[in-house]
Amino acid sequence: MNRIATKPAVLSLAISAAFAGLSWQAAAEQAQTNAIETQTAARADDKAAAKNDKDIEVIQVSGIRSSIKESLFQKQNATSVVDLVVSDDIGKFPDENLAEALQRIPGITITRNGGEGQNILVRGLGGGYNITTLNGRKLASEYAGRDFNFDTIASELVSVLRVYKSPEAQLPEGGIGAVIDIETRKPLEMDGTTISASAKGIYESRTEDTHPHASFIVGQKNDDDSFGALFSAVYSKKTLRADTYSASGFFDEDEGWGVDSAGVPVDTNENGVIDTGEIYASKIPSYMYYANAQDVRERLGATLALQWKPTDQLDINFDSLYSRYNTDGNRYQIGFVNYDESWTPGTPLFSDASFDEMDRVVKMRQTGENTMVELLNISTPRKTDTYQLGLNTKYQYNEQWAFTLDAAYSEAKDQNAGDNRFIVARGFVDAIDIDYSSGNKLPDVVISPGLTADQDYGAHYSYNSGTGVTDKISDLKLLTTYTPAEGLITKVDAGLSYVDQKKAQNQFASANPSQFSRGGFYLTRDGYAFDDSTVFQKGEFELFRIPKDVFVPANFDNFLEGENSLSPQPWPSFDYDKLLAYYRGLNAEAADKSIVAVQDRAGSYQVQEAVSTAFVQVTMEPEIFGLSSMLNLGLRGSKTEVTSSGFGYDLAKVELDAGGLPINNDWRQVLPVSYEDSYTNVLPSLNFKLNLTDELLLRFSAAEVLSRPSLYYLRSWAAPNFTVREQGLPTLAMGNPGVQPEEANQADVTLEWYYGESSALSGGVFVKDIKSFVTEGKFAANVAGTDYLVTTSVNGEYGAKVEGYEMAWQQSLQELVPEPFNGLGFQLNYTYVDSNYDDPDLKAKNLPFQGMSKNSYNAVLYYEQYGVQARLAYNWRSKFVTNPEDWGGASWIASYGQLDASVSYDFMHGLTVFAEASNLSNSRYWGYVKREDQVNYLERFGTQLAVGIRGSF
Repeated sequence: MNRIATKPAVLSLAISAAFAGLSWQAAAEQAQTNAIETQTAARADDKAAAKNDKDIEVIQVSGIRSSIKESLFQKQNATSVVDLVVSDDIGKFPDENLAEALQRIPGITITRNGGEGQNILVRGLGGGYNITTLNGRKLASEYAGRDFNFDTIASELVSVLRVYKSPEAQLPEGGIGAVIDIETRKPLEMDGTTISASAKGIYESRTEDTHPHASFIVGQKNDDDSFGALFSAVYSKKTLRADTYSASGFFDEDEGWGVDSAGVPVDTNENGVIDTGEIYASKIPSYMYYANAQDVRERLGATLALQWKPTDQLDINFDSLYSRYNTDGNRYQIGFVNYDESWTPGTPLFSDASFDEMDRVVKMRQTGENTMVELLNISTPRKTDTYQLGLNTKYQYNEQWAFTLDAAYSEAKDQNAGDNRFIVARGFVDAIDIDYSSGNKLPDVVISPGLTADQDYGAHYSYNSGTGVTDKISDLKLLTTYTPAEGLITKVDAGLSYVDQKKAQNQFASANPSQFSRGGFYLTRDGYAFDDSTVFQKGEFELFRIPKDVFVPANFDNFLEGENSLSPQPWPSFDYDKLLAYYRGLNAEAADKSIVAVQDRAGSYQVQEAVSTAFVQVTMEPEIFGLSSMLNLGLRGSKTEVTSSGFGYDLAKVELDAGGLPINNDWRQVLPVSYEDSYTNVLPSLNFKLNLTDELLLRFSAAEVLSRPSLYYLRSWAAPNFTVREQGLPTLAMGNPGVQPEEANQADVTLEWYYGESSALSGGVFVKDIKSFVTEGKFAANVAGTDYLVTTSVNGEYGAKVEGYEMAWQQSLQELVPEPFNGLGFQLNYTYVDSNYDDPDLKAKNLPFQGMSKNSYNAVLYYEQYGVQARLAYNWRSKFVTNPEDWGGASWIASYGQLDASVSYDFMHGLTVFAEASNLSNSRYWGYVKREDQVNYLERFGTQLAVGIRGSF
């Protein structure tokens, strides 16, 4: 009842304040931004005389050097530890992708999807450890968890990216890693009428296709600068191709996999069978796959901003953003098995083995009637829509008091109703030769004969799945800033906020993807009649023969170009709709019930979080031994109310016999269920800045921070198992809406030297002490009258420590070298980050956090002179763990570096021609299990080249 009473109370307060002439704020850091703008105006006095008392002068950001100058100015004047990427011109970001722009910031590494940046990690922390906002408001995400996909928003729509590495009380809580704010432009910041447009063609080296990319911005403000409007839009479409090799199953007795369970069977005595003792350790993995991915990605985005300043005291802003990002995620794959699966008919026969110095099989041949190659069609489409509407009004009541009101609504959807495909057909060949003795990263693999669309294929596996996601966020703020006329305290910020987020996911899956496998075995088992006239036998396999018109010839060539190893020749794919029609011809009811995806209620749920927050933040600017300083002390308190709803069994109806088995079935009826819980947090923060000189400052920050648990942990599903017992009890797997956030103490110390307008040198150390993780807990409990051994998410006993340091150097050579070399400059940064678990078992493994690279650096060389802008950027990160419990040991992605470049020329006033290139180095992206010679992943995704023209008027 308390929550129900709270919502109208907050809303009534907001409405009352609006009628009183108060204002909505676009971001909690608005007061800080206003202070920066005031200082910016003061600095700009030498650039132009004021036309009248209403003119507001700001730094005009145009060009590489100016964007660096602006970012350094904002960083220097920030309250906390902040890094920024600023658009170097209207509608022009230094990288096409927001994730790839963010990776230039110290401490940030990215994950890639087909070569493009998608998600970020800040100081080794990704996923739910970071919070993303748009103009200071929490932004909805189509991601099923708490992470944000930065590829959904086109970079042309963005003005500034801010990364808050240390918190302030006025910033939203929830990010142990960082708060990332995406900022769009305001109309009155423009210089009169603004029209900017660009168009380019993007060439992808592996597909050899060229696709369009276009954007434009139109802005207008009236003569007295009291009203302005700004509209921007962008459209792009391209096909990204990635060629990959993947594998799993490596022999390693130290990891608990003996020869009998993970070795390969080889007929070394050549008697035609696998005898006892003919199982060997192998460098050749148990499973091998080759895939060609051709992903068509289409993006449409737009922003609209309106700004009205009827008086110097009142500033009203409306802003909106819309983004649609669709991908088809098509992947054409083949794979084969190099060991004997007990559950699969057809024992493979391997011969002609060679061994290395570790007595591992490095070369062998598979022959016989059971020599089988699987042909797979895989697709993981994304159909995403994201938008946000925001209204902001600020009222400067007098010199001391300013009031702000802010309201926003954001929504994101991934419209997937079981559209993912994982379809497998089985084909047969005479031989598969595998040779890992050549010294290449990948083995030489020759399939004889190569797969074509004209061969016979048998039906095996047809899995349709997908998770539709809807995220809705309402964000309300009431803020005030008090600036005393004199005294030690220079500013007091305080406010109330209410954020209501509802994230729902609907999961879909095939009930029995193997229904048409084994030539009708499962159809017969389940009582379906069918026509067996297309059943054929090959070796020990019995399968339905798929009609030839289902198959499509290979649509790619030059597979894995750049690798020296021999790879299988291109293979065909198939038409899913024709395959489904064939299944329906065998038995329509079986196809629709077993193959067509239906809702999986175990994975369908909604989590609602209503967070009510109050904060106060006091700023003081004392002199310490004659040096100016700034001390910011804050306290943020929040109450989070969680409601988890979905589906579940009626466990109160369970009745057990003496053997512990249910004597009834009415409990199995799946019903809607809902659970509620709540928790409170109080988070103090401190930010201190000491100006050792006008150019040199020392910064110290400390705070308590939190990250809320994964939405998966909060799900409402509860599934009992009465046949598998632990500790003499039936088991119950369930979610826990009452699990609390992970909390941490963190601190930063930085030394920053701003010795030039576009030059600075900085370094800092940081530590994050995570108190405990949300983990899996097991305990005996009575649930609805029955005793179970419950497995659920709990706040664990152990935490971890993350610590490291960052260094950055930005240098303009404008004043140091003669023309024409004075247009040169560079940006360098390096980050070291490490993690140490408190858990003795995890500590003994001596592994870092998943996804955490210990070392990363960025190097950018730029030139800006005579209308020419050129930029060469290299990004590198060291190896990182992807799965600490993989088959054969921990799996890693090896160190990776990528070279990108751009050049432009202003050939006449307002018109610029440009060229861009990403992955000029055509770098190999690869990984391994435990040892670098056990490669389990390798990807080649080629180079993208773009040529275009840009105009500003």
